[in-house]
Amino acid sequence: MKIKTWHLFFVIIVLFGCSFYIVNLKFDKFYRVNGINNDNRVLIEKYLDKDEQTYLIDNQISIELFIDYLEFDDFHLQNYQYYNYLKESGRYKKTSEILDVANSLVTRLSYLYKDSAMNQAKLLIDRSLEMVFLSEENFRFDYIDLYTDLKPLYASQDYSYIEDAETYVQRFGEMGIDDFDDVKETMHMMTQAYSKDALADILKKELPHNVQIVYNPNDLSTLVDHNHYIGKYEPTGLLLVQDIPRIRYAIYLQSDAYNALVKMYQDLSKKHSGFLLREGYIGAQSLKADEVGYTEEQLGLTIEVAQSQIPYKDFDNTDISKWLQEHAYEYGFILRYPKEKASITNHTYDPHIYRYVGKGLAKSLHESDLTLEEYQSQNK
Repeated sequence: MKIKTWHLFFVIIVLFGCSFYIVNLKFDKFYRVNGINNDNRVLIEKYLDKDEQTYLIDNQISIELFIDYLEFDDFHLQNYQYYNYLKESGRYKKTSEILDVANSLVTRLSYLYKDSAMNQAKLLIDRSLEMVFLSEENFRFDYIDLYTDLKPLYASQDYSYIEDAETYVQRFGEMGIDDFDDVKETMHMMTQAYSKDALADILKKELPHNVQIVYNPNDLSTLVDHNHYIGKYEPTGLLLVQDIPRIRYAIYLQSDAYNALVKMYQDLSKKHSGFLLREGYIGAQSLKADEVGYTEEQLGLTIEVAQSQIPYKDFDNTDISKWLQEHAYEYGFILRYPKEKASITNHTYDPHIYRYVGKGLAKSLHESDLTLEEYQSQNK
């Protein structure tokens, strides 16, 4: 008898629970929505149609994820994730802009990528490329790394890098760079070093067949001569030379080379006086047309030195010249055009010109008696 009573009691509880569930579901269909209250329940019923209300309930979307957009005419609940991702980017101040851009993304991406549309949208937004994707029909997702590297070189509303990327890929192919991973790596190097105009000058210009493009002129071991071209490259981080005797006030060097020169000058001056800096960085605008791109002085790493009160042609015999040839490597400088190397450097011996390559490489070249050309040839 007791067993039957407990059975009956259990059935009553189950029936009561089911009835309570059904009643609540019927009279408060939003009860499972996180964050629901009387105020936003009114808003939901006012601004969401029946399909959206069903979508809200079925997916149990938290109110806080879309409440900021609810009263806008262009709001669509199914797009709330796109809205939030754009909002998190911090690039949009107006909610209306967020809705407009996100809705456009949904329309185009859903057509192109269907179920993976959200992933593609995140990729675009993370790379700040959503606007160019919506504006340019020739946008290619497989080029997205190229666009990411090129974009900072262009003005904010200049989307011509989409077309330029296509041109540059074709150009790389003509130069024998066919593997797309190699294309992306090369483009990345070049966009870190060259400006928009300098990049276009190099990659759109027809060069002699024996001339190679220097992809990474920021490398301290970069070789620039009549066979290695840097176009209108301009280094970043140029510093005005100060506290060093020089023939004119405005001489510039890259920061690493300048700091090394200051230390070298200080140590040299403890033993010898009369050091004079004659030349440093030379910009493309100061060169003859046929010299632009083929001159190492454009790197901002090369110095030309002399000794005051001593004829220029006699510098080789001075104590300063001898000290530099013996110690310059300790500071990262090499004698650029040494004796008995003219056939290799294609430049006559010149005791005035030194090139900053960093301490490690300078020491290696000094100890092995190699020129920069020989080093590059061995490590090609």
